[in-house]
Amino acid sequence: MKTAVHPRSRKPKLNLRSPTFTLSKAKTYLGRLVEKASRGEPVYIVAGQRRFLLREVPQIEPIPMRPAGYFANAYSEAEIQECNMLAKASVIRAPKDLE
Repeated sequence: MKTAVHPRSRKPKLNLRSPTFTLSKAKTYLGRLVEKASRGEPVYIVAGQRRFLLREVPQIEPIPMRPAGYFANAYSEAEIQECNMLAKASVIRAPKDLE
């Protein structure tokens, strides 16, 4: 005797061993896919004809703070005056007839 297949039968679960996932499945299981990518395993997300790679990005080291006066000898007094003059000239001012 055969059992009837219920129309609301569950879909098979996602195979997390596969490296490729559709966009809709990736949205549903994003947390698990992030864990997989953090272990160094390749995770590809397919959207139509395009493929995307999900991987962990290494943390960027912060730029160190420079002590006061670090750039004091970088420019001569003439170069500083020229830069200040050019900076003032490069500002676009509002027309005087506007309030």
